[in-house]
Amino acid sequence: MLYLQFWNNFWKQWANLTLTGDADAPTPPATDPNDGLTSQEKYEYLAEYGKHVLCLLSASKGCTYLSRNFETITGLKCKNQMGKNFFSAIHKDYQPRIREMLSVQIPADKPRQLRCKLQHADKKWYWYLLLVHSKHNGEKGEYVCIVENIHESITIQNTLQKAKLEAELALRSRSEFLSNMSHDLRTPLNAVIGFAQIIESEIFGKIDNPQYLDYVQHIQESGYDLLAKIEDLLEIADIDAGRVTLTKEEVFVKDILRHVVETQTHHALSAQVTLECAPRETDVLLYVDRLKMQHILGHLVANAIKFSPQGSKITLDAESFKQGLRLTVCDTGSGMTGNKLNAITSALQEDNCWTTAGDNRTIGLGLALTREFVALHGGQVTVSSKPAEGTTIEITLPKDCVRASPTKTDYLRQAVS
Repeated sequence: MLYLQFWNNFWKQWANLTLTGDADAPTPPATDPNDGLTSQEKYEYLAEYGKHVLCLLSASKGCTYLSRNFETITGLKCKNQMGKNFFSAIHKDYQPRIREMLSVQIPADKPRQLRCKLQHADKKWYWYLLLVHSKHNGEKGEYVCIVENIHESITIQNTLQKAKLEAELALRSRSEFLSNMSHDLRTPLNAVIGFAQIIESEIFGKIDNPQYLDYVQHIQESGYDLLAKIEDLLEIADIDAGRVTLTKEEVFVKDILRHVVETQTHHALSAQVTLECAPRETDVLLYVDRLKMQHILGHLVANAIKFSPQGSKITLDAESFKQGLRLTVCDTGSGMTGNKLNAITSALQEDNCWTTAGDNRTIGLGLALTREFVALHGGQVTVSSKPAEGTTIEITLPKDCVRASPTKTDYLRQAVS
């Protein structure tokens, strides 16, 4: 602490100077020709008008000196605080501690610190820091104390801590709300889907009008889409609560891509969009959470189908490289403009990117979950797009997610599957 070093040096040089105005005090040295100020004048500017209050304390006499800036800072008269009265300005909870501190000898090179509250003239309590060390060449039990007002910094610290706690409580409340709401929605939705399946199967009688059957199929498709969104909300609630963990297993990349294509083929045919899987390497063995990888790739393909015009093509690809594996979902749709692309890229770089998804609608829940699940694997997600040319979403997995070259047993298992 620089100001403590300053006062230590000061008292070493002017230990015999009586600050209360004793007649026997030595005469201050001559004016320094370089700055035109005497040492006494320099002391007055630093000690009497600075932000730190200089105080001399005695275990037996109490306060024997206060610099005049004490009145400016606290509004209290120095003369009224002399002697034992100084302790009355300190909050009663801290008086025993400071009296105990003054009752023992404090090493000159190891000042003690005490944070306490002092009462100002407005009858309010303010936080102060007392730095106490022994007075050089003084009697035993005499101390020099530098008093610093730290009320503003303590207030800011408490405000930040309160804001942090409020944010954590709000996040916890949001997670609980999402979880409860998702469960409440899923129960009636499963009933809707179940009854639609019964109607479609014509268990209780044939449906003569084929348009009704078409409507029933739309009900089921919409129900499944809504159910998928509810599952996403549950995943977000789990991520908020820190409950998401990876269940890694060894799986061939081609098995993951094949599952995604099979589950999204119906949607692609309905939208008259071509969906193909053309991995450059099909025998790459991964060590990942298979379900989560299928989940996020399915989201990306479904989103590409949704925004692709009829006749366009969506391609899934996989390519290993020195640093790991690259998975891509590429479409030939309408693409995105620069502003929207920049907004999505910025959102993907945020810690809680689903917050941006809800606030700005620049990134959907699917892409937000993709970012989170990929981040759990140690990878990253990038998006590139050009208007009228299409969009490419690239997932890069680190090399620890890629196993060594498959063995003969792996090839046999791959052939059997």
